[in-house]
Amino acid sequence: MVLSCIVLGCSEKTRKGQAVSFHHLLVRDVERCKQWLQAISNPEFGEDAEMETLKTHRICSLHFKQEDFEVNVLGIKRIALKEIAIPSIFTFNPVPDDEQPQIKTLWPRRNSAFHLSS
Repeated sequence: MVLSCIVLGCSEKTRKGQAVSFHHLLVRDVERCKQWLQAISNPEFGEDAEMETLKTHRICSLHFKQEDFEVNVLGIKRIALKEIAIPSIFTFNPVPDDEQPQIKTLWPRRNSAFHLSS
């Protein structure tokens, strides 16, 4: 199952071998979950969203500061977030729909006027 980040303008998705980690919304800690939702400002997921519906959604590690992560005994960043971590990095500029790149196909559709004759 491919997971994607719910932060507006972020296109991160899970890929094998990637350095980006994905973090569950903290539905067990309602107040902290609301802080995360307020921070990401995604109108689809307001602070009044049902906690049960948020269980499957994730926020990627690109939205957290280095100091938001636990450090192991060797001083290396771990995937685990500290309990006080709140997403705070939002440097993505969403591309407006009218500026989205157009996908061009090499082959015509089956219903097009182009047919191969034998």
